[in-house]
Amino acid sequence: MSAARTYRTGMVKVLLALLTSHCSPLTSTAQQMRYRADFQVSPSVVADTIAIEWTNSQVYVPVTIDGQTYRFLLDTGASQAVAFSDTPMADATPLGSIISHDATGRTATVPVVMLPPVQLGGICLTGLRATVQQRLFRSSSDADGILGFDLVNGGLSMKIDVPARQLILTNRDRFFPKSSAAMKYSLNYHVPYIDIMPFGRQRERVLFDTGSRQLFSMNKQHFDEACEDETYRAPAFKLYDFTVEGRSMGRHAIGHHGEEPYGEVAFLQLNNLRLGKTVFSDVHCLTTQGGSHLGASLLNYGSVTFIPRKRQFIFQPDGQLPSPISVANRQLEIAFGADSQGRPQVSLLWEQGEPWQQGFREGDVIEQIDHQPVATLSQFIGWPFLRGREYIFTVCSADGQRRELRWVRLR
Repeated sequence: MSAARTYRTGMVKVLLALLTSHCSPLTSTAQQMRYRADFQVSPSVVADTIAIEWTNSQVYVPVTIDGQTYRFLLDTGASQAVAFSDTPMADATPLGSIISHDATGRTATVPVVMLPPVQLGGICLTGLRATVQQRLFRSSSDADGILGFDLVNGGLSMKIDVPARQLILTNRDRFFPKSSAAMKYSLNYHVPYIDIMPFGRQRERVLFDTGSRQLFSMNKQHFDEACEDETYRAPAFKLYDFTVEGRSMGRHAIGHHGEEPYGEVAFLQLNNLRLGKTVFSDVHCLTTQGGSHLGASLLNYGSVTFIPRKRQFIFQPDGQLPSPISVANRQLEIAFGADSQGRPQVSLLWEQGEPWQQGFREGDVIEQIDHQPVATLSQFIGWPFLRGREYIFTVCSADGQRRELRWVRLR
């Protein structure tokens, strides 16, 4: 990750952005910019509550620029605001370029602009910078842009309260009361990391990333190293703290500049994931070649507050929930990527899942859905699937064999 790390997921992880139509083209020889979060806030002392949208485990915030309202994704895994090249907006100022890193470790040089004054509720931000990216995929739920963690790095305390459907921003000291649940967060490439315990004595440094929908993903190398500990080899311990539900070769994470490396993926069930004083059980998750992270699904179970002056992260669980909190989420059964021609391809399968039982195999290219051609991964991700309806998939295996498979596509 870097100052411009802004990767997201569509089915897995996808980058979002927003751009001005008046920006002149920038090349890799343009002035290289450094990360800055020195925007100005007006009025000078602020505290405001902003209504948010919670859709598909993502937080969206209404943003007004030049009198027009946009729908921005709130993404704590993005170091700064991001702009889409296909969302025109006047009066942004080109500043130069910056090196952007994605979840797979790939990099690219991208333009940076200064946005016009950005209105969030009663708060106006002047001098907010944004990287400019091309949109990877199109869908009806796309955001117009991203608000990144520079809101906090620039001095605003922030509370994300999904149960109340509100975002609170303030630069007032001691606005939020002291909490016994407060944890320290650290910054790496300007985004927040905290320590959790996914099982046993294993301490894991994770990015809190509201741009990701999954509750938790663990770095594969760290998981393998933990499993070498004699403590974790005892059958009784594994039954209590975690279970390996399966292993498969493939990949499931997509960064803006490419897919994660091909390798082994472990399908896990965690029964004792600890975030501060809060314990989660029955958590189904995956390993990843990228960094470990907690995603936006955490917000289903309580609110999160950042206080930059003290570098505090506070998770306040919903008082209506039992302890430990049983997540009981579905295991990821299938993931898709793109082949060398950009066509949708099965990139990972859980052998205990329904898609495997229906006949899908890793490497299958999706050629048709209900006898309608599918040419690109973007077209596939944007397909208007209806929950609970059966679809006919025409697939072609790596050895050129075509077959039809019936599957009830679930989102």
